[in-house]
Amino acid sequence: MKTLSTLALLTAATAAQAYTLDVNVGHSRLSNTYDDVSLIGLGVGSQLNNEFHLGLNVSRKSIYDMNVALVDAKATSATLDLTYSLSPMGGIRPFVGAGVGYSWLSGTGVTSKSVLTTDVFAGVRFALSENLDIAFTVKNAQFSGVKYTSGAKHTITDWSQSVGLRLKF
Repeated sequence: MKTLSTLALLTAATAAQAYTLDVNVGHSRLSNTYDDVSLIGLGVGSQLNNEFHLGLNVSRKSIYDMNVALVDAKATSATLDLTYSLSPMGGIRPFVGAGVGYSWLSGTGVTSKSVLTTDVFAGVRFALSENLDIAFTVKNAQFSGVKYTSGAKHTITDWSQSVGLRLKF
């Protein structure tokens, strides 16, 4: 009986931190001709086990280029990201991941309303407390099939760096 009660407590403790809420801010550098922009993001997810995390992440950034294509648009992206956490090294927990989703575009210079978005990322996470982590992430995203008002379709590559807080429930 004692083993069953211990197992129930461990299961409850694991379930108590199965869900996560992420808040990210950072800096983004789009393909060569675009200006640098800031980004913000919010994510909800679930820790599948000690190594894997699955999350839905929503972010917003500008796509701004007044020199070449007169593009001044906003991209709101929603991606489903799978993250793999590597073995901890002291208090540092490195991670890698990939995601796929859509971006909705609005503004001037683009006629695409939505485009396919893919990303790969890597970073490190530090535990601030049992329920709060801080993460530093570098991400490469691709916006595929962005159509300009000039009629040409482009793939926009985005490199971003962000810092985020993860709340664990």
